[in-house]
Amino acid sequence: MSGNRAERRAAARGEAPALPDRYGSRKQRRALGPAVVGVLVLLGGLLLVGQDGYLFIRFGVSILALITAVFVWQARQWAWLPVPVVVAVLWNPVIPFSFDGQPFRLGHVVAAAALLITGVFARYTPPSRTV
Repeated sequence: MSGNRAERRAAARGEAPALPDRYGSRKQRRALGPAVVGVLVLLGGLLLVGQDGYLFIRFGVSILALITAVFVWQARQWAWLPVPVVVAVLWNPVIPFSFDGQPFRLGHVVAAAALLITGVFARYTPPSRTV
C-alpha cells in the first residue's frame, strides 16, 4: 500500500484523500494579466491623446478593464471591483467623456496604478478538489 499514514487511514474509512498542496498556496491572481496589459495600453495611450488613433486606446482600456472586473468578481474581492468598473466607464468609447489636457494625462497614470494594484491584490482561491 502506498501513501502516507493519513492517506491510508482515509482510504480505510472510505473517504477520498485531498490532493497534496505540493506547490504552496493555491491562491491565483487571475486579474493580473488583463490588468498589466491594460496598464501598458494606458501608458502607451499617453502618446495618442487628442489624436484620431486614441479611439483604439479607449476600446482597449475599457475592454481590458471589464475583463479585469470579471476576474475580480469571480474572486469575490468586492472591495477592488469599483476600480476596473470606473476605469471602464471613464475610458468607454461609446459615450466618451471629453477629457483633455494635463489632468487627463495624469489620470492615465493614476488609472494605470489603480489597475495594477487591483490585479495584484484581487486573489482567487479555487475550490478544493478531492481524488
